[in-house]
Amino acid sequence: MLQDNFIVRCTHCGAKNRIPRSRAGEKAVCGKCRTPLPLTAVYPERTLVVDERTFDAEVLRFPGPVLALFWAPWCGHCQRLLPIFDELATEFTGLVKFIKIDMDKCPSLTSQYQVMSVPTMLAFKNGKVANRLVGALPKDQIVYHLRALL
Repeated sequence: MLQDNFIVRCTHCGAKNRIPRSRAGEKAVCGKCRTPLPLTAVYPERTLVVDERTFDAEVLRFPGPVLALFWAPWCGHCQRLLPIFDELATEFTGLVKFIKIDMDKCPSLTSQYQVMSVPTMLAFKNGKVANRLVGALPKDQIVYHLRALL
């Protein structure tokens, strides 16, 4: 059975710590240095699917950086980008939150952020758009933009 976990990076030693969602309310300490962990910015260890109802809580009010992928199931470039996006979510766990938004199911978000083509990635920092990446970019270019976001 796959358990839903969050990853929290220790502010003292930088180690990634896996915390089960069922225990998120408990006090946590780093497994490496035993420093108390701040649970204000928890990062899921995989991409999240977000809709118009959950967008505000998952993106705008999230205290850390977020990379949002606007995609569509009928888009060939999106289908090729999705596995890369999932890989990046694993590689940047504890640093960046990765979310996917199906633009056909979320037309008001698509319109609000002026997404005219797919795939489009929006990098959010402190609840505001910090960067816009349009098209199925190679992994190394996405990594370059992610490092600039940090």
